[in-house]
Amino acid sequence: MGWKLSIEQRIRAGVALVIVFLLIIATNQIDSHHFSIVRNTLTTVYEDRILVKNYIYNISRLLDKKQNALRFENPGQLDSLNSASNDSIRTLVSKFGKTYLTEQEAVHFQSLENSLNSLFNYELQLNTEIVDDKLPTIDVIDNYYDRIFQDLDALSKIQIEESQREIMQSNKSIDTSDLISKIEIGVLILIGILLQLLIFLKPLK
Repeated sequence: MGWKLSIEQRIRAGVALVIVFLLIIATNQIDSHHFSIVRNTLTTVYEDRILVKNYIYNISRLLDKKQNALRFENPGQLDSLNSASNDSIRTLVSKFGKTYLTEQEAVHFQSLENSLNSLFNYELQLNTEIVDDKLPTIDVIDNYYDRIFQDLDALSKIQIEESQREIMQSNKSIDTSDLISKIEIGVLILIGILLQLLIFLKPLK
């Protein structure tokens, strides 16, 4: 039984194999692009959203502690407590500032920094002997805290919204990659059938 292919069959088979090769390369590049998007999304969600959510939580905890101490702690201990808490808050804010900030997030972050600086500067001006009977002073400080917590709430909400957006984008890339893979399989099957026909069909005279 002869298996020798004619020149025309060899050319057609060669063209089909080149098409298969190019198709595999193209789909591989597309898949790599989509996997890169998914990988970047996971990194972004962790570094710019989950960690930031933790920064916001820790800042809020420290501020709660400071605000409660203003009313219930020994006035002589307020300075040392504020100093230690403020250093921790500055560190957390600095880490927050190094993450990716959306346009809306940057506005609230700048407002947060300004309000925190105003609170810290006001605390430095206070005499350590101010306590509960000086309500105007406490009310002023509470106003600073109100503005700070408003910004923290807004920033916390942004983390959830941005995480959802990133995950939706990642899922879209996965769906697209899955669809392309299915199309690739279909095309490869079709080309395989054509190759079989080219090999076994008698060459045209």
